[in-house]
Amino acid sequence: MKHPTYSFGSLPAYLLLAGLLPHTASAQTTVAPAGADRATVSMTQTEAKEELIQLEKVVVTSAKRALEAYKVPFNVSVFTEDALREYNITDIKRLMAESESINAPLSGARFADNVTVRGLNTGNANANNLEQFVRSTLSYYLDDSPLPNIGFRIKDIARAETLIGPQGTLYGAGALGGTIRYITNQPRFGKFEGRATSTVSETKHGGLSFDTDTVVNVPLAPNLALRVSLSRLDEAGFTDRVVQRPWAPTPAWIGTPNAGQQRYEEDDWQKVTGGRATLRWKATPTLTVTLSHAEQAQDAHGTSGTQLFPIARNPEPGAPTPLATREVFNEHTIISPNEEYADRRIRMGTLDFDWDLGFARLHSSTGDYADRKTGQADYTAAGNTYYNFISSRLNINNAAFNGRPAFITFDNYNRGLVHETRLSSKDATGPISWIAGLFTTKTQRSLRFSEYVPGLDVAGTNFVVADPTRRNNEGYRENLQSDYQEQALFGEANFRVSRRWNLTAGLRSFSYEDDGLSNIRDYTGPTSRLTLRTESQKGRTYFKLNSSYQVTDQLLGYATFSQGYRRGGANGFRDYAGKVVSPQARAYEPDSVDNLEGGVKGYLLNGDLYVQAAVYEMQWKNPQVGFSQTIDDLFPINGLVNGGDIRSRGSEVAFRYRITQNWSINYKTSTTSARYIERRVVPLYTAPSGEDLVTTAGLATWGAPKWKHFAGLRFSAPLRKGLQLTASLRVRYVDKLQWSNNAASLYPAYTKYDANVGLYHNKWDLSLWVDNLTNDRALVSNNAGTSQSGQLGSRAIYLAPITIGTTVSYRW
Repeated sequence: MKHPTYSFGSLPAYLLLAGLLPHTASAQTTVAPAGADRATVSMTQTEAKEELIQLEKVVVTSAKRALEAYKVPFNVSVFTEDALREYNITDIKRLMAESESINAPLSGARFADNVTVRGLNTGNANANNLEQFVRSTLSYYLDDSPLPNIGFRIKDIARAETLIGPQGTLYGAGALGGTIRYITNQPRFGKFEGRATSTVSETKHGGLSFDTDTVVNVPLAPNLALRVSLSRLDEAGFTDRVVQRPWAPTPAWIGTPNAGQQRYEEDDWQKVTGGRATLRWKATPTLTVTLSHAEQAQDAHGTSGTQLFPIARNPEPGAPTPLATREVFNEHTIISPNEEYADRRIRMGTLDFDWDLGFARLHSSTGDYADRKTGQADYTAAGNTYYNFISSRLNINNAAFNGRPAFITFDNYNRGLVHETRLSSKDATGPISWIAGLFTTKTQRSLRFSEYVPGLDVAGTNFVVADPTRRNNEGYRENLQSDYQEQALFGEANFRVSRRWNLTAGLRSFSYEDDGLSNIRDYTGPTSRLTLRTESQKGRTYFKLNSSYQVTDQLLGYATFSQGYRRGGANGFRDYAGKVVSPQARAYEPDSVDNLEGGVKGYLLNGDLYVQAAVYEMQWKNPQVGFSQTIDDLFPINGLVNGGDIRSRGSEVAFRYRITQNWSINYKTSTTSARYIERRVVPLYTAPSGEDLVTTAGLATWGAPKWKHFAGLRFSAPLRKGLQLTASLRVRYVDKLQWSNNAASLYPAYTKYDANVGLYHNKWDLSLWVDNLTNDRALVSNNAGTSQSGQLGSRAIYLAPITIGTTVSYRW
C-alpha cells in the first residue's frame, strides 16, 4: 500500500531556521530553599541551565521538608521548569513516559489509562473510553492538594516531582506505587516581571499546532504580589475518520455529526484553555497567606490510530491476533460512524497558610476541586452484539439496517474538599526532627455512561422496559456513585544517631466511610439493579522505617520499609437465578503494599559522576482485580474483588557523567518482574457455581515491560554577547509489553529518538525540537474489544509520527 509523501512545506522556512537554536525555558526556575515549603527564588539563566544538567541538586519537598533531591533517602526524580520545556513535557502522560518506573499506554488525550508502577497493575494497558475500568497505583498532587488524577497541563510549574515506591505515611490513600506532584510557581514580592512563550509544530499527516502561554507577576504592595498565568493549546490532528466499512458498503451507514459526510480529515484534534491566579500576602514577618484559583477547559476530539482488518477479512490469512492484520486504508485512518470526543472542565481553589511559630513551622492547606468529563464514543460493534436480536433494523449486517449504529455517552464527575495541617520542627542542629499532621477529605464521585441505539424506540417496542427516566433510544444506563470521607493522623520522626547516620520512623492512621450507590438500568435485558452499600474502616495504620548513612559528604546509602494503600468499595453484583452473591464479591477490601528497598545516590569522581540505584521487593496484599458477573450468558456486570497476593522485584539505576565542561551524558534503566505468589479463589455466589475468580501462583502480571532504557547526550557552550548554545539527543528503549491477561497480547519492543537544539539569552530563548526523530511506528496501545475486532477490526494506536516544532520565549 502506498502511503502519502510527507512534506513540511506548510511550516514556514524561517521557523525551521530559527529552530536550529536550542530549546530552553523561562528566566526563573522556582525551587524551595531550605526552611520553606513553597517559596520562590530567582535564578540567572546560567544558574538555571546548570541546574537543568544537575537536576539531583534541585531542592524538593517530597518528604514534606526542603531537601536536595540527592539527599532524599528514597527514589525521587525531579524535572525543573527548564527541564520540562527542554524535554517538551506538557502534560501528565508525557511526564510518565519519561519515567523508567512508570508505564501507561500512550493512547491519546481523550482516553483514560491504567497506570503501572514497578509492575503493580491488574488492568489492561490499552485505551479506555470509560473511567469505570481504570485503576491507578499512583496518587497525584497539585502542590499540597491531592486530586483523583492530574488533568491540568504543565504550565507555570516550578518543578514536577515523581516519588517511586509506596508513600502511604505522608501521602495517604492511592499512593500504592508512588506519587506525582506538580509544584507551582509562587508570586514574588517587589518585582514586576513576566514571560510569553509560543510554540508552533507540525506532525506528519497533520496540520499546524499552536501552544502559547503567558505569565505575569505583579507586586501590589511590598508584602503583596499577584501571579497570573494563561495558556492556550490548538493541537491539529493527524488521523482521518471514515464512516463506512469498505468491504461492506451496504447497508449504508449514516455518520455523525453530518449525515452526508463520509470522511473527516485530521479528526483527532485537541483544544485546551487554562489559567491560574495566585495571590500571596506576607501578613507578618512570620505568616504568609496564599490564595490560588486554577481552571482548565479541554476538548479532546477523535481517536489517533490505524484501522486494521478483522481476522476474517484480512487479505493475508493466518494472522495470529486481531492486532496482526493489515491496515484497511493507511497508517492514519480509522473507521467510526459516530463522532468521538471528551470535553473536560477542571476547577481548583486553594488557601495556604505558612506560619513560623518559633519552635516549629506550621503549614495549612485547604483545597476545593471539581472535575467533570463528558463525551461520546462509537459503539457500533458492541451495540450490534447486544441489540441486534431485537430487530433486523438494528443489525448492522442486515440489509434492513436503519443505517445508524450505536454509540455511548459518559459523564464523569469528581468533587472534593481536602485539608491538611502539619507542624514540622525547625531545629536542624539537634538530634531529633519531626513532622506531625492531620488530614481530612470529603469527596463525591459519579461515573455515568449510557448506551444509545438509534431506532430502538421504534424497533424494540416489545422489548424496551417502560421507565420515566429513560431517554430516547437509550438501551442501558450505569451510574456508579460514591460519597467518601476520610480522617487521618500522620507523622514522622528523624533521629540523628551520628553525624552520618539517620533513622526515620513514620506512620499514618486513618478512618474512612464510603457510601456507594450502583444504579444499573437495563431497558432491554435482565441486569437492572440498585445497590446501596456503606464500607468503613477505623484506626487502620500503615508504617515507614528508614535508615540512611552518609558514606561521604556527597554519597548517601539507605534502606527503607514503606507501605502504601488504596481504599476499598462496593460492587453492583446482584443475586441471580436463586443464587446469592457472596460477601467476598459484594465488596472489595482496601489493598496495600509492603516495600523493602535499598539504594545509593550521590556523587563520585569529584562530582563529575552522579549515581542513583535502588533494588526493591514489594508485596501487594489483597490486590483489587477486575471481575464481572454474567447475566443470561451475555450481559456483564463489572466490578472488583481482592485477588491473591502479588510480589514485585526489580531494580532502577541512573547516572549522569560530565565528560567535559561542555559535554555530558545520562542514562537510566529499570527492570521489574511481578507475579502472583498466592492461589486464591473468590466465589461469586455463596453456593458453588463455577463462576469464581481464581488467581494462580506464578502467573505474571501485565502492563509493564521487563526493561526500559533511557540515554541522552547533551552539549552546552557559551557564545559571544551573552548567548548560550545547547543541543541534546535522547533515546528511549521500551521492551515488549504484555497488555492484558492473555500472554499472547503483546506490544513489541521499540526505540524512540528525540532531539533539540537551541539558543538562549538573558531575555529570550529560541529552539527547535523534534519528537520521534526516526518516525518509528511502534504499537503502544489499542482501542478494541472482542466485538470491535470481529466486526470493524481493531484500532491499533502507534507512537505519534515525527513532529517538528519551534519555540520562542521572551521575558521581561
